[in-house]
Amino acid sequence: MQGADREELGAVVRIAAAVAGVPTAALNLIDEGRQVQVVTAGFPGRDCDRADAMCAVRLGTGRPVHVPDARLDPDYRDNPWVTGELGLVRFYANAPLITPDGSVLGTLCVFDTVPHELTAEQLDRLQDLAGVIVALVEGRRQTRTVAEFAQATEARKKWAEALLDGINVAVIAVDTQYRPILCNQAFRDSHDPGIDLTAAPVGIAERFQIYEPDGQTPITDEGTPMIMAMNGLGPVTGRELMLRGTRNGAAMVRANARALYGADGAISGAVLALHDITAEAARKRLIEEARSRLAAANAELRRSNTDLTNFAAGVSHDLVAPLAAVGGYLELLAEEVTEPAAGHVAAAGRAVEEMRDVIRSLLGAARSDTA
Repeated sequence: MQGADREELGAVVRIAAAVAGVPTAALNLIDEGRQVQVVTAGFPGRDCDRADAMCAVRLGTGRPVHVPDARLDPDYRDNPWVTGELGLVRFYANAPLITPDGSVLGTLCVFDTVPHELTAEQLDRLQDLAGVIVALVEGRRQTRTVAEFAQATEARKKWAEALLDGINVAVIAVDTQYRPILCNQAFRDSHDPGIDLTAAPVGIAERFQIYEPDGQTPITDEGTPMIMAMNGLGPVTGRELMLRGTRNGAAMVRANARALYGADGAISGAVLALHDITAEAARKRLIEEARSRLAAANAELRRSNTDLTNFAAGVSHDLVAPLAAVGGYLELLAEEVTEPAAGHVAAAGRAVEEMRDVIRSLLGAARSDTA
């Protein structure tokens, strides 16, 4: 217990002794095994086992105790504080220290080595002083609880900040006045340090140079994910934007934003996360360009195949007709000539048929390639 706390409690204990008209009083805290005399008045104080404590005898009743002469009370006459083993108490009275939740912490007791008796008003004041002690103890406890909660909150905040600083997603949270309440390192690193993050939410799109994915069309303030979320139009997820005011030049980002709500359910701020997808966008662009080139190549191939088919058809027509005429003349010539000229005519006829087969094969191949 700190010195200031002990002094305040000591003053209450001294007042209790004065109210009772006795020289001694004590503030006792009692647990399952011990009685600890936290603050005393009129004597140095002495801790003892719970089994020996006068304050523990009727503690479970939760009511004040008033014993004018302990030697005559069967509950106290054999107690070591009465018999002389620990003390020579004759008069004894206490008021239990009961917390708001009903827990009994101990007692505020007054006593003397001679018989004594309190009036009803004195007993009431003793209970009032016990209430003051409980209020002081509870106040200190609540103060410690608040301090511990504040420390825990600060620790959690630092942990959250360290966690957010360790990721490569830019994150910022603002209150309803758009004042930053959290901003991680990635967000600070991704913007020009000269940008005023605390400025009013006017001209945001221009200040941060926010554009549609084409990098040319500026968006309106009302269309920025943060303001949309703050206006209850969120959450905004996967909105792709171009930022042209970053430290490293233009960057394509995927924005996610949502409102923050207070205990009353009202919007208390908003949080924005920007994931840099510049490399991803570049890969997509290269893939689209490759697909476009492939589509153009396929179109050119189809055109070439069509031209080849048309060429083959034309060639076959232009070649087959003369070959048919040559074949016809060879047939007529074969009827009129004799050996050995007949053999030469037959060989020429076979050559004409072979040429026809070649033309048919070329035409068939061209048609199958374009089918």
